[in-house]
Amino acid sequence: MALFGNSKGEKGNVARKTFAWEDSAKGENVMYRFPRNIEWNDNVVVREDEYAIFFRDGKAMHNFDRAGRYAMTTTTVPILGKLGAALTGVKQLGEIYFLQKRELRGKFGTAEPLAFRDPDFGLVRIRAFGKFAYKVEDPMLFITKFVGTEGMSSSEKVIDWLKDELVQCLNDSLGELKRDKNMAVVDIPAYLNEMEQIVIAKITDETNQYGLKITNIAGLNINLPKEVQEAVDKRGAMGALGVNYMQYQTGKAIEGVGEGAAQGGGAGAGVFAGMGAGMGAGAGMGAAMAQGMSQPPPQAQQSQKKTVKCAKCGHDVPEGTKFCPNCGGKIMTPGMISCPKCNTEMKEGAKFCPNCGNKMVLACPKCNTEVKPGVKFCPNCGNKMGE
Repeated sequence: MALFGNSKGEKGNVARKTFAWEDSAKGENVMYRFPRNIEWNDNVVVREDEYAIFFRDGKAMHNFDRAGRYAMTTTTVPILGKLGAALTGVKQLGEIYFLQKRELRGKFGTAEPLAFRDPDFGLVRIRAFGKFAYKVEDPMLFITKFVGTEGMSSSEKVIDWLKDELVQCLNDSLGELKRDKNMAVVDIPAYLNEMEQIVIAKITDETNQYGLKITNIAGLNINLPKEVQEAVDKRGAMGALGVNYMQYQTGKAIEGVGEGAAQGGGAGAGVFAGMGAGMGAGAGMGAAMAQGMSQPPPQAQQSQKKTVKCAKCGHDVPEGTKFCPNCGGKIMTPGMISCPKCNTEMKEGAKFCPNCGNKMVLACPKCNTEVKPGVKFCPNCGNKMGE
Protein backbone atom coordinates (compact mmCIF):
# COMPACT_ATOMS: atom_id res chain seq x y z
CA MET A 1 0.00 0.00 0.00
CA ALA A 2 1.64 3.25 -1.11
CA LEU A 3 0.11 6.55 0.05
CA PHE A 4 1.80 9.91 -0.45
CA GLY A 5 1.77 12.77 2.06
CA ASN A 6 2.55 16.42 1.63
CA SER A 7 3.81 17.43 5.06
CA LYS A 8 7.37 18.52 5.68
CA GLY A 9 9.41 15.99 7.60
CA GLU A 10 12.87 15.75 9.08
CA LYS A 11 15.82 16.87 6.92
CA GLY A 12 13.41 18.98 4.86
CA ASN A 13 12.04 16.01 2.95
CA VAL A 14 8.38 15.45 2.12
CA ALA A 15 6.83 12.38 3.72
CA ARG A 16 7.15 9.75 1.03
CA LYS A 17 5.29 6.46 1.41
CA THR A 18 3.17 4.68 3.96
CA PHE A 19 4.03 1.10 4.85
CA ALA A 20 1.16 -1.21 5.90
CA TRP A 21 0.39 -4.93 5.83
CA GLU A 22 -2.74 -5.50 3.78
CA ASP A 23 -5.33 -7.63 5.60
CA SER A 24 -5.90 -9.73 2.48
CA ALA A 25 -2.26 -10.87 2.57
CA LYS A 26 -2.22 -11.92 6.22
CA GLY A 27 -4.09 -15.21 6.56
CA GLU A 28 -1.96 -17.59 8.65
CA ASN A 29 1.33 -15.87 7.73
CA VAL A 30 3.32 -15.03 10.82
CA MET A 31 5.76 -12.64 9.11
CA TYR A 32 5.81 -10.21 6.18
CA ARG A 33 8.73 -8.17 4.84
CA PHE A 34 7.80 -4.98 3.01
CA PRO A 35 9.39 -5.27 -0.47
CA ARG A 36 11.04 -1.81 -0.39
CA ASN A 37 13.57 -0.45 2.08
CA ILE A 38 12.26 2.33 4.28
CA GLU A 39 13.57 5.91 3.93
CA TRP A 40 13.59 9.12 5.98
CA ASN A 41 10.08 10.46 6.69
CA ASP A 42 8.30 7.32 5.42
CA ASN A 43 5.31 6.31 7.53
CA VAL A 44 4.64 2.91 9.11
CA VAL A 45 1.04 1.98 9.92
CA VAL A 46 0.67 -0.58 12.73
CA ARG A 47 -2.69 -2.19 13.51
CA GLU A 48 -3.90 -3.63 16.83
CA ASP A 49 -2.98 -7.22 15.92
CA GLU A 50 0.52 -6.44 14.58
CA TYR A 51 4.10 -5.67 15.45
CA ALA A 52 6.31 -3.71 13.04
CA ILE A 53 10.07 -4.17 13.43
CA PHE A 54 12.68 -1.78 12.04
CA PHE A 55 15.63 -3.92 10.91
CA ARG A 56 19.09 -2.75 9.89
CA ASP A 57 22.60 -4.25 9.56
CA GLY A 58 21.45 -7.71 10.65
CA LYS A 59 19.78 -6.43 13.84
CA ALA A 60 16.24 -5.70 15.03
CA MET A 61 16.56 -2.02 15.97
CA HIS A 62 13.07 -0.88 17.03
CA ASN A 63 9.66 -2.45 17.73
CA PHE A 64 6.46 -0.53 16.90
CA ASP A 65 4.22 -2.51 19.28
CA ARG A 66 1.24 -0.15 19.56
CA ALA A 67 -1.39 0.65 16.96
CA GLY A 68 -0.82 3.94 15.10
CA ARG A 69 1.00 5.75 12.28
CA TYR A 70 4.71 6.35 12.81
CA ALA A 71 7.03 8.61 10.80
CA MET A 72 10.61 7.44 10.41
CA THR A 73 12.29 10.36 12.19
CA THR A 74 14.63 10.68 15.15
CA THR A 75 11.67 11.89 17.21
CA THR A 76 9.57 8.79 16.59
CA VAL A 77 12.46 6.29 16.38
CA PRO A 78 15.12 7.36 18.91
CA ILE A 79 17.55 4.70 17.65
CA LEU A 80 17.99 6.77 14.46
CA GLY A 81 19.50 9.58 16.52
CA LYS A 82 21.81 7.18 18.33
CA LEU A 83 23.13 5.83 15.03
CA GLY A 84 24.37 9.37 14.32
CA ALA A 85 27.16 9.49 11.78
CA ALA A 86 26.32 6.03 10.47
CA LEU A 87 23.25 7.51 8.77
CA THR A 88 24.92 10.65 7.38
CA GLY A 89 23.98 10.97 3.73
CA VAL A 90 22.04 7.68 3.85
CA LYS A 91 18.72 7.65 2.03
CA GLN A 92 17.54 4.10 2.74
CA LEU A 93 17.45 3.43 6.48
CA GLY A 94 16.64 -0.28 6.59
CA GLU A 95 13.80 -2.79 6.34
CA ILE A 96 10.39 -3.18 7.95
CA TYR A 97 9.09 -6.60 9.05
CA PHE A 98 5.51 -7.06 10.17
CA LEU A 99 4.54 -9.82 12.65
CA GLN A 100 1.11 -10.98 13.78
CA LYS A 101 0.25 -10.81 17.49
CA ARG A 102 -2.70 -13.22 17.39
CA GLU A 103 -2.53 -16.98 17.82
CA LEU A 104 -1.95 -18.77 14.51
CA ARG A 105 -2.69 -22.36 13.50
CA GLY A 106 -1.08 -24.91 11.22
CA LYS A 107 -0.80 -28.60 10.40
CA PHE A 108 2.23 -30.85 10.58
CA GLY A 109 3.08 -34.40 9.54
CA THR A 110 5.91 -36.78 8.84
CA ALA A 111 7.43 -36.39 5.38
CA GLU A 112 9.02 -39.84 5.83
CA PRO A 113 7.72 -42.67 8.09
CA LEU A 114 9.15 -42.94 11.60
CA ALA A 115 10.78 -46.25 12.59
CA PHE A 116 9.31 -47.88 15.71
CA ARG A 117 10.53 -51.25 17.06
CA ASP A 118 7.53 -53.24 18.31
CA PRO A 119 7.92 -56.40 20.46
CA ASP A 120 5.34 -58.34 18.39
CA PHE A 121 5.60 -56.94 14.86
CA GLY A 122 9.29 -56.02 14.80
CA LEU A 123 10.37 -52.83 13.02
CA VAL A 124 7.25 -50.85 12.08
CA ARG A 125 7.24 -47.67 9.96
CA ILE A 126 4.50 -45.30 11.13
CA ARG A 127 3.25 -41.91 9.94
CA ALA A 128 1.97 -39.13 12.20
CA PHE A 129 -0.19 -36.06 11.57
CA GLY A 130 -1.60 -33.33 13.77
CA LYS A 131 -2.54 -29.67 14.25
CA PHE A 132 -0.76 -27.02 16.28
CA ALA A 133 -1.30 -23.44 17.49
CA TYR A 134 1.48 -20.90 18.11
CA LYS A 135 2.15 -17.20 18.56
CA VAL A 136 5.02 -14.69 18.67
CA GLU A 137 6.02 -13.99 22.28
CA ASP A 138 9.11 -11.82 21.73
CA PRO A 139 9.07 -9.97 18.36
CA MET A 140 12.59 -8.52 18.69
CA LEU A 141 14.07 -11.94 19.48
CA PHE A 142 12.01 -13.52 16.68
CA ILE A 143 13.39 -11.17 14.02
CA THR A 144 16.93 -11.26 15.41
CA LYS A 145 17.06 -15.08 15.36
CA PHE A 146 15.15 -15.93 12.19
CA VAL A 147 16.13 -12.97 10.00
CA GLY A 148 19.43 -11.83 11.46
CA THR A 149 20.92 -15.23 12.38
CA GLU A 150 19.12 -17.84 10.22
CA GLY A 151 18.56 -15.60 7.20
CA MET A 152 14.86 -16.49 6.89
CA SER A 153 12.86 -13.72 5.28
CA SER A 154 9.52 -15.45 4.60
CA SER A 155 6.78 -16.95 6.72
CA GLU A 156 6.95 -20.27 4.85
CA LYS A 157 10.53 -20.94 5.94
CA VAL A 158 9.70 -20.22 9.58
CA ILE A 159 6.70 -22.59 9.51
CA ASP A 160 8.75 -25.33 7.81
CA TRP A 161 11.34 -25.05 10.60
CA LEU A 162 8.60 -25.25 13.22
CA LYS A 163 7.05 -28.35 11.62
CA ASP A 164 10.42 -30.12 11.51
CA GLU A 165 10.92 -29.43 15.22
CA LEU A 166 7.45 -30.83 16.03
CA VAL A 167 8.13 -34.06 14.13
CA GLN A 168 11.51 -34.45 15.88
CA CYS A 169 9.92 -33.99 19.31
CA LEU A 170 7.14 -36.44 18.41
CA ASN A 171 9.72 -39.06 17.44
CA ASP A 172 11.49 -38.51 20.78
CA SER A 173 8.19 -38.92 22.67
CA LEU A 174 7.53 -42.28 20.96
CA GLY A 175 10.96 -43.50 22.09
CA GLU A 176 10.41 -42.32 25.66
CA LEU A 177 7.01 -44.00 25.99
CA LYS A 178 8.41 -47.26 24.61
CA ARG A 179 11.34 -47.12 27.02
CA ASP A 180 9.46 -46.01 30.14
CA LYS A 181 6.06 -47.71 29.66
CA ASN A 182 6.87 -50.53 27.23
CA MET A 183 4.36 -49.06 24.76
CA ALA A 184 3.58 -51.21 21.69
CA VAL A 185 1.99 -50.00 18.44
CA VAL A 186 -1.40 -51.36 19.55
CA ASP A 187 -1.15 -49.19 22.69
CA ILE A 188 -0.46 -45.90 20.86
CA PRO A 189 -4.12 -44.70 20.71
CA ALA A 190 -4.27 -44.78 24.53
CA TYR A 191 -1.21 -42.51 24.78
CA LEU A 192 -2.11 -39.79 22.23
CA ASN A 193 -3.07 -37.15 24.82
CA GLU A 194 0.04 -37.85 26.86
CA MET A 195 2.13 -37.72 23.68
CA GLU A 196 0.77 -34.26 22.84
CA GLN A 197 1.77 -32.94 26.27
CA ILE A 198 5.24 -34.46 26.00
CA VAL A 199 5.79 -32.81 22.61
CA ILE A 200 4.71 -29.39 23.95
CA ALA A 201 7.07 -29.72 26.92
CA LYS A 202 9.96 -30.75 24.68
CA ILE A 203 9.54 -28.09 22.03
CA THR A 204 9.01 -25.18 24.47
CA ASP A 205 12.71 -24.83 25.31
CA GLU A 206 13.62 -24.75 21.61
CA THR A 207 10.95 -22.27 20.47
CA ASN A 208 11.53 -19.91 23.43
CA GLN A 209 15.01 -19.24 22.03
CA TYR A 210 13.34 -17.89 18.89
CA GLY A 211 10.65 -15.77 20.54
CA LEU A 212 7.89 -18.29 19.70
CA LYS A 213 5.48 -20.30 21.83
CA ILE A 214 3.54 -23.46 20.90
CA THR A 215 0.22 -22.99 22.71
CA ASN A 216 -1.53 -26.22 21.75
CA ILE A 217 -1.24 -29.51 19.86
CA ALA A 218 -4.42 -31.37 18.90
CA GLY A 219 -5.79 -33.98 16.52
CA LEU A 220 -2.67 -36.15 16.73
CA ASN A 221 -3.11 -39.22 14.54
CA ILE A 222 -0.72 -42.16 14.19
CA ASN A 223 -1.16 -44.33 11.06
CA LEU A 224 0.12 -47.91 10.99
CA PRO A 225 1.15 -49.74 7.79
CA LYS A 226 -1.72 -51.61 6.12
CA GLU A 227 -0.34 -55.09 6.85
CA VAL A 228 0.20 -54.26 10.54
CA GLN A 229 -3.32 -52.82 10.86
CA GLU A 230 -4.74 -55.99 9.27
CA ALA A 231 -2.77 -58.14 11.70
CA VAL A 232 -4.08 -56.10 14.65
CA ASP A 233 -7.67 -56.44 13.39
CA LYS A 234 -7.25 -60.19 12.89
CA ARG A 235 -5.84 -60.63 16.39
CA GLY A 236 -8.76 -58.68 17.85
CA ALA A 237 -11.24 -60.85 15.97
CA MET A 238 -9.56 -64.03 17.20
CA GLY A 239 -9.73 -62.82 20.79
CA ALA A 240 -13.40 -61.87 20.49
CA LEU A 241 -14.33 -65.27 18.99
CA GLY A 242 -12.15 -67.28 21.35
CA VAL A 243 -10.49 -69.22 18.51
CA ASN A 244 -6.94 -69.92 17.44
CA TYR A 245 -5.33 -68.92 14.16
CA MET A 246 -6.19 -72.11 12.24
CA GLN A 247 -9.81 -72.05 13.38
CA TYR A 248 -10.10 -68.41 12.36
CA GLN A 249 -8.60 -69.01 8.92
CA THR A 250 -10.83 -72.07 8.33
CA GLY A 251 -13.93 -70.06 9.20
CA LYS A 252 -12.90 -67.28 6.80
CA ALA A 253 -12.29 -69.82 4.01
CA ILE A 254 -15.74 -71.42 4.51
CA GLU A 255 -17.33 -67.98 4.52
CA GLY A 256 -15.60 -67.08 1.23
CA VAL A 257 -16.70 -70.28 -0.53
CA GLY A 258 -20.24 -69.77 0.71
CA GLU A 259 -20.32 -66.27 -0.73
CA GLY A 260 -19.03 -67.58 -4.09
CA ALA A 261 -21.75 -70.25 -4.24
CA ALA A 262 -24.46 -67.73 -3.34
CA GLN A 263 -23.61 -65.70 -6.44
CA GLY A 264 -24.80 -68.65 -8.60
CA GLY A 265 -24.18 -69.27 -12.30
CA GLY A 266 -20.70 -69.50 -13.68
CA ALA A 267 -18.90 -68.07 -10.67
CA GLY A 268 -20.32 -70.54 -8.17
CA ALA A 269 -20.11 -73.49 -10.55
CA GLY A 270 -16.51 -72.63 -11.38
CA VAL A 271 -15.50 -72.71 -7.72
CA PHE A 272 -17.01 -76.15 -7.11
CA ALA A 273 -15.84 -77.56 -10.46
CA GLY A 274 -12.30 -76.52 -9.66
CA MET A 275 -12.55 -78.44 -6.41
CA GLY A 276 -13.73 -81.56 -8.32
CA ALA A 277 -16.72 -81.73 -6.05
CA GLY A 278 -19.68 -80.99 -8.34
CA MET A 279 -22.96 -80.73 -6.54
CA GLY A 280 -21.61 -82.81 -3.68
CA ALA A 281 -19.31 -80.02 -2.66
CA GLY A 282 -22.14 -78.13 -1.03
CA ALA A 283 -23.07 -81.14 1.05
CA GLY A 284 -19.45 -81.76 1.98
CA MET A 285 -18.99 -78.14 3.00
CA GLY A 286 -22.23 -78.24 4.97
CA ALA A 287 -21.01 -81.33 6.79
CA ALA A 288 -17.72 -79.61 7.56
CA MET A 289 -19.57 -76.62 8.96
CA ALA A 290 -21.86 -78.86 11.00
CA GLN A 291 -18.87 -80.73 12.35
CA GLY A 292 -17.22 -77.45 13.29
CA MET A 293 -20.36 -76.28 15.08
CA SER A 294 -20.68 -79.57 16.94
CA GLN A 295 -17.12 -79.43 18.24
CA PRO A 296 -16.73 -78.59 21.93
CA PRO A 297 -15.75 -75.05 22.94
CA PRO A 298 -12.09 -74.01 22.53
CA GLN A 299 -11.48 -74.58 26.24
CA ALA A 300 -12.57 -78.24 25.93
CA GLN A 301 -10.46 -78.76 22.80
CA GLN A 302 -7.41 -77.42 24.58
CA SER A 303 -7.80 -80.03 27.31
CA GLN A 304 -7.80 -82.82 24.69
CA LYS A 305 -4.83 -81.53 22.68
CA LYS A 306 -1.23 -80.90 23.60
CA THR A 307 -0.80 -77.43 24.99
CA VAL A 308 2.07 -75.04 25.47
CA LYS A 309 2.36 -72.06 27.76
CA CYS A 310 2.46 -68.52 26.45
CA ALA A 311 5.82 -67.02 27.42
CA LYS A 312 4.20 -63.63 27.94
CA CYS A 313 1.17 -64.41 30.16
CA GLY A 314 1.51 -68.12 31.03
CA HIS A 315 -1.85 -69.03 29.42
CA ASP A 316 -2.21 -72.63 28.09
CA VAL A 317 -2.77 -72.62 24.31
CA PRO A 318 -2.99 -75.50 21.79
CA GLU A 319 0.31 -76.54 20.28
CA GLY A 320 0.80 -74.94 16.86
CA THR A 321 -1.02 -71.72 17.75
CA LYS A 322 0.75 -68.63 16.36
CA PHE A 323 -0.61 -66.01 18.78
CA CYS A 324 -1.95 -66.30 22.33
CA PRO A 325 -5.77 -65.72 22.36
CA ASN A 326 -5.47 -64.33 25.90
CA CYS A 327 -2.84 -61.61 25.50
CA GLY A 328 -2.03 -61.65 21.80
CA GLY A 329 1.61 -62.52 22.39
CA LYS A 330 3.53 -64.58 19.82
CA ILE A 331 3.78 -68.31 20.64
CA MET A 332 7.24 -69.74 20.04
CA THR A 333 7.74 -72.92 18.00
CA PRO A 334 8.88 -75.83 20.22
CA GLY A 335 12.64 -75.93 20.32
CA MET A 336 12.91 -72.26 19.34
CA ILE A 337 13.60 -69.18 21.41
CA SER A 338 13.21 -65.46 20.70
CA CYS A 339 15.82 -62.74 21.14
CA PRO A 340 14.48 -60.28 23.76
CA LYS A 341 16.26 -57.42 21.99
CA CYS A 342 15.25 -57.79 18.28
CA ASN A 343 12.58 -60.57 18.46
CA THR A 344 14.50 -62.85 16.04
CA GLU A 345 13.71 -66.60 16.37
CA MET A 346 16.56 -69.10 16.73
CA LYS A 347 17.14 -72.65 17.94
CA GLU A 348 17.12 -73.25 21.67
CA GLY A 349 20.65 -73.40 23.02
CA ALA A 350 22.03 -70.58 20.88
CA LYS A 351 24.31 -68.37 22.95
CA PHE A 352 24.15 -65.28 20.74
CA CYS A 353 21.45 -63.80 18.51
CA PRO A 354 22.41 -64.28 14.81
CA ASN A 355 20.69 -60.99 13.91
CA CYS A 356 21.83 -58.44 16.52
CA GLY A 357 24.51 -60.36 18.46
CA ASN A 358 22.69 -60.08 21.79
CA LYS A 359 23.88 -62.57 24.40
CA MET A 360 21.20 -65.28 24.84
CA VAL A 361 22.69 -67.16 27.81
CA LEU A 362 23.41 -65.47 31.13
CA ALA A 363 25.35 -66.86 34.10
CA CYS A 364 23.96 -66.93 37.63
CA PRO A 365 26.24 -64.67 39.70
CA LYS A 366 25.96 -67.07 42.65
CA CYS A 367 26.43 -70.59 41.18
CA ASN A 368 27.47 -69.77 37.58
CA THR A 369 24.59 -71.85 36.13
CA GLU A 370 23.58 -70.83 32.60
CA VAL A 371 20.18 -69.10 32.65
CA LYS A 372 18.01 -67.89 29.74
CA PRO A 373 17.32 -64.14 29.44
CA GLY A 374 14.11 -63.11 31.16
CA VAL A 375 14.28 -65.80 33.91
CA LYS A 376 13.81 -64.15 37.31
CA PHE A 377 15.35 -66.88 39.54
CA CYS A 378 18.20 -69.31 38.99
CA PRO A 379 16.76 -72.86 38.53
CA ASN A 380 19.77 -74.35 40.34
CA CYS A 381 20.22 -72.25 43.47
CA GLY A 382 17.13 -70.00 43.49
CA ASN A 383 19.19 -66.80 43.43
CA LYS A 384 17.24 -63.78 42.09
CA MET A 385 18.69 -62.80 38.74
CA GLY A 386 19.71 -59.24 38.19
CA GLU A 387 21.03 -58.81 41.71
